[in-house]
Amino acid sequence: MQPRNLLTLLGTLTLLATQAVVAQPAYPSRPIKVIVPYAAGGGTDTAARAMSQKLGELLGQPVIVENKPGASTQAGTAYVAKAAPDGYTLLMGTANLATNVPLFARLPYNAQQDLAPVSLVTRVPVYVFANAKSSVKSIADLIAQSKSTAGGLSYATAGNGSIPHLAGELFKAESKSHLEHIPYKGSAEAATAVIGGQVPVSFDNLPPMQAHVKSGAVVPLAIAMPARSSLLPNTPTLKELGYPMEAYSWWGILAPHGTPAPVVERLNKEIQKVLQTPKIREVLLQQGIEPVGSTPAEFAAHIRQETAKWTQVVTSAGIKPE
Repeated sequence: MQPRNLLTLLGTLTLLATQAVVAQPAYPSRPIKVIVPYAAGGGTDTAARAMSQKLGELLGQPVIVENKPGASTQAGTAYVAKAAPDGYTLLMGTANLATNVPLFARLPYNAQQDLAPVSLVTRVPVYVFANAKSSVKSIADLIAQSKSTAGGLSYATAGNGSIPHLAGELFKAESKSHLEHIPYKGSAEAATAVIGGQVPVSFDNLPPMQAHVKSGAVVPLAIAMPARSSLLPNTPTLKELGYPMEAYSWWGILAPHGTPAPVVERLNKEIQKVLQTPKIREVLLQQGIEPVGSTPAEFAAHIRQETAKWTQVVTSAGIKPE
């Protein structure tokens, strides 16, 4: 090919590439869906809806929350994993992205290969709660009574394989206490069991127990975080008591794998702004939900770390899905 013809061809290709880029509409050019893998009304749904309106304002397009519950979040997660990687279908991912790996032999997605982390958005610490009328007044009481009770001391959680359940098993291993897990169908049932005295203690997040703490029906014994919470500043950390474990539920935004980097970067940028909005922070913090925020790389590392941590707990405790 003659040099002049080669230059002409290169010029044409460059022009076509430029025109193709120009022809692409700026992101976003239409509404965005955020898939919540739980039914409406729960903590994940509440956090997603609290953030969606402000995120939509910043992006200039509506952000619509859509609930797709089922199979321990697998249904909603698989839906997003198989969606077009264009930034218009997002997932409000949960700690199940980590815990489902050791709990289920087969999943309809691979969280670390089929999804693109955008940002960790919130975390919800796990607490140890006790019936206010029970004889368990402290973590020391809990451990002592677990060892002196035939069959061990029962503890309630919102379900088998949940983060509170895994937190209970991790505490059991660290404290060498004799605890027996009693799973319930959700936090409401677990709270009712503790308040009614059927089970003396529970491991759970604060949001579903907050009203019962305020009424005095249950007492928070400890929080499974490195630092105390401003919501319950008098509640010690398990670390203070000699058990440096950390356990919390968490939520974050993910996109299908292959979503263009500029789209992920734009979403991350606006999500950080949402999480710094005073009104949004107030709404979340009042419910015991801590705004966090992260880079995509930090969120990816977080998922890997959580998967490794809870895989060890699930394997050691021999936990099986219901």
